Amino acid sequence: MALVFLGLAFARARERQAAEQKRLGERAQDYAATAARALDATVLQAQILLESATKVVDPAAAPEQNDARLRALFERIPPVFSNINVVDSLGRNIGAARLPADGRERVNISDRAYFKQALSTGRFTVGVPVRGRSLANAPWVLPFLLPLVNESGRVVAMTGASIQLDSLDAVVTSRQLPQGSVLTVLDSNGIVVIRTLNGDGWIGRPFPNYEEGQRTLGPLGNDTTINSEIDAVDRLFGGATTTRAKWRLFVGIPVDVVFGPSRVQFTQDLILGLLISFGIVLIGYWLTARFVAPIASLTMDAMAISEGDMSRRSSIDTDDEVGTLAKAFNQMADAIVERNNQLAESQAQLRQAQKLEAVGSFASGIAHDFNNYLASIIGSGELALAQARDSADRVGTRAEIESMLSSAKRAAELTRQILVFGRRPVVSAAVFDVNTALRGMQRLLSRLVGERVTLRYELAADLGSARLDVGQFEQIMVNLAVNARDAMDGTGQFTVRTSLCQRPNGDFLRIEAEDTGPGVPESLRDQIFDPFFTTKERLRGTGLGLSISYSIIDSCGGSIAVDASYTAGARFVILLPVGVPVPQPSANAADDLPDGRGERILLVDDDPGVSRVAERLLQRAGYQVSRAANGTQALALMDDQTFELIVTDVVMPEMSGSQLVREAVKRHGPIPILFCSGYPDDDVLTEELGTIAPGFLAKPFTRSLLLRAVRDLLDRG
Repeated sequence: MALVFLGLAFARARERQAAEQKRLGERAQDYAATAARALDATVLQAQILLESATKVVDPAAAPEQNDARLRALFERIPPVFSNINVVDSLGRNIGAARLPADGRERVNISDRAYFKQALSTGRFTVGVPVRGRSLANAPWVLPFLLPLVNESGRVVAMTGASIQLDSLDAVVTSRQLPQGSVLTVLDSNGIVVIRTLNGDGWIGRPFPNYEEGQRTLGPLGNDTTINSEIDAVDRLFGGATTTRAKWRLFVGIPVDVVFGPSRVQFTQDLILGLLISFGIVLIGYWLTARFVAPIASLTMDAMAISEGDMSRRSSIDTDDEVGTLAKAFNQMADAIVERNNQLAESQAQLRQAQKLEAVGSFASGIAHDFNNYLASIIGSGELALAQARDSADRVGTRAEIESMLSSAKRAAELTRQILVFGRRPVVSAAVFDVNTALRGMQRLLSRLVGERVTLRYELAADLGSARLDVGQFEQIMVNLAVNARDAMDGTGQFTVRTSLCQRPNGDFLRIEAEDTGPGVPESLRDQIFDPFFTTKERLRGTGLGLSISYSIIDSCGGSIAVDASYTAGARFVILLPVGVPVPQPSANAADDLPDGRGERILLVDDDPGVSRVAERLLQRAGYQVSRAANGTQALALMDDQTFELIVTDVVMPEMSGSQLVREAVKRHGPIPILFCSGYPDDDVLTEELGTIAPGFLAKPFTRSLLLRAVRDLLDRG
């Protein structure tokens, strides 16, 4: 046993050593490559800076004038640069962003090798680090020069810049390496340009490990270990070459960092293995004799559970660890049975919710086409009615048309109520009269509760208005009516009562929904508004109705609760904040419709019946209208002429209304938008209207609604 652990410890140590060597070797290589890229980026940045400096300096101007220009440029460049200057062809300073305290005359770089190189080549030159003469304490700086050449090809001046070595990204990056690591940069002659350890002693000197005259440097392997003649430390090295300055970079990580953790791990593993071996020898027989049989029995029980025998339980009843494990196993089996039962119930609720979702989707699909048909019927009817009004001998015709329009509007209202029942209404908060809304859905509620349930209204006079989406309000009342019907088992009385009440935080509309059923037990009052909580039988409810109602009412600042004082059944009390009173339309409102002023309107709808009727309504009102059957045609029309307003359907094939609007705005700039839709899908309309925030008109619309919406958008611009 001890030999096995010894072998495992040795293998783990070797494996970790190899992994650490590979990891740190790759890290050294990566840091070398990163440092090379950083130096190349610095050289490129300096070249771009000096090209900018050549455009602002004037070798013939006074040095003080060049000083001011370079200072202005210096304030806008990255802080890594320590100075910008300009010198003449003799190396004398004729302008600088920063001057030494003892004057301009001290700055003369004619003796610098990089100055002589730039003067002879006439090209951008990267120098080797030197002591900065313009900065306090003369730190090591990396200089750059860019000659200014006149028309005859002679160098008349040079712009220069410098960066302190400690500020270079390559140097900063190397500080993230393990302690004792070193970054060394050599020029093409093997001279040390940068060294992060003992840099003052090595910058400008030949590097001991560097082969003199070497001109190429291949990538070092991850196991390249070099003993440094500088500090006698073995390091794992990675190398790279810069592309602009043709420098060599070496990044070395001490070998002790690589092998230290594996040596410590080997010792720990060896000691632990010996202790474990000794302990196993002592307790092995006792463990085998006492636990093998009970564990085998428990294993058989677990296999039976896994094969579906959920009634199988362990018979082990001891006070030791195995007995505790057997008790935990039995508790786990009981919990699995309970979870399976809950899962089956949740799946049944989910299937019921999916059925309701399917009903809503089906109703939405029908409403899309049906509302388009109604829009065409209502629009054509209103056009015919307007023409009939011009003739005094067509009284009978007007009456027939008005009857047709009345029937079409009732059909539109019926469609909206079907969508409310299917939980697919278009959400659009507005101020509405609560009593009027309740009266409008009286027939729907009467059919929902059934013939054996009496529907009773007790509506207070002059109740007032609330701000809420009418469809959502109707959905709340539908949910309460269905719950009351199920609670009364189809027989009893359902009462809807309204009144005004005052609270410390303002005036509220009080709406009571009261039934004569068994009521809500006190133990369930805190749970009835939770999602998927229901007391109904399986497949008869999802537990979502009251939860949805609570969310809707809470979002508008209201509340819903069970009246605990009512004992003859269940009474739900809804409080809604009082809204601004709804203005009543005047008797001749239809005759006071706003006229157009010749504005150009683009009408986009894939239903030709709707688009033709809307075109005639708008033209009759004084607008210039162009029709398009899809987004592609609409964009083509916009390329040829200018429009003051786009009236577009939301859901169209190939290109939706929002996609059309975004493309139109991208091409031609902002323009007023009026969306029209008969497709009441909350997700679609929320995305379309919330993203673009245009005007919206639900189908089917009347002439009055269309003309007022168009006029309002045009007047608001």
